[in-house]
Amino acid sequence: MSYAIIRNNNYKMKNLAGIYRHNERKNTNYSNKDINKKNAINNYSIKKPYSTYEKIFNQLRKDYNLKGQIKNVSNVMCEFIITSDREFFDEIGTKETKRYFETAYSICS
Repeated sequence: MSYAIIRNNNYKMKNLAGIYRHNERKNTNYSNKDINKKNAINNYSIKKPYSTYEKIFNQLRKDYNLKGQIKNVSNVMCEFIITSDREFFDEIGTKETKRYFETAYSICS
């Protein structure tokens, strides 16, 4: 039986560069040895960032004239992940998998 996975993480400024590299698959080495970089050709983005997370954050602060002080303990980004297990995606196939993620994105955006 498959299961849904919903995860929410908060990040501080110091985390943004690393999270960007991880999410956009910019890293060359991963501590998780189960990652097969050859499978990256199957990755796709529903909404690809136009810049790094730090630059986007700073641009939003500028565009909206946000003046608050960012401290080391300040959360500046919330990451919300909706997914499932491999069996579920293997069963529904590539086309339905893409529709699953597009639907999840449309609900959250």
